[in-house]
Formats: sequence, C-alpha cells, structure tokens
Amino acid sequence: MTRTEMTTLALLLAAVVTSAVRAEAPLSYAKDIEPVFQKECADCHGGASPKKGLDLSQGKGYANLLQHKSQEEPLMQFVKTGDPAASYLWLKLSHATKEGRGMPRTTFGAKTLPKADLDAVNNWITQGANP
Repeated sequence: MTRTEMTTLALLLAAVVTSAVRAEAPLSYAKDIEPVFQKECADCHGGASPKKGLDLSQGKGYANLLQHKSQEEPLMQFVKTGDPAASYLWLKLSHATKEGRGMPRTTFGAKTLPKADLDAVNNWITQGANP
C-alpha cells in the first residue's frame, strides 16, 4: 500500500469513527426533549394549575419527570432512566399505558407525536435521561 493510499484510508477511518461518535452523542432534555414538550404538552401541563400536578413548564419539566411518580400508576416513575418500558412517560406517549389514556390529548381524543419526537424521547430515556 502506498503512502497516499494509507493516508486516504486513515482519513476515511477517522471520518467513519467521527460519524459514529456523533450519531451516539447523548440526547439532552434541555436541547432535545424540552422543545417537544413545550410545543406539545405545556399548554395542559404548565402554568398555575398543571394537569395531574405535572408541570412541564420551561425549566421545570426535567426535575418533575425525574423526581416524581405517576398519579395513575403510583408505583411507576415518570422516567426510569435507561428503561423506557418501565417509564410511565413513555407508556403515555406511546399509547401503551394500562391506566389513563395516551398523550398528548386533544379536544377529540389523543394524538400520536411524530415518530422523530417519539424516537427522541425513547432514546433520551434509554441513554440515561440526561439533563
């Protein structure tokens, strides 16, 4: 292998490794999840009287999700870091909960978040629910 070929191969491998590291960069609540909740959830879960006492107002949601349990399923945490299937938040958003109804709610029932948003929440929980 020539020196030029080795340099080209090294650059290619560096690009692949960099790409893989970027793809696995952990999601954060503040940057990746809170904007979704502000858009989709904060109208009901915010303000002076948030529904079910869950305040997802900007700057408050992370602590409320990580430090509290569900009112509908008192034995379940809203977010169990590393485990979406044991996180009440994920069960509500994926419409898989046995108690209560899926979220977010609309005037006509529940709607499903876009797949990209659901994937982000699932990955965020799986990656450890970083702030």
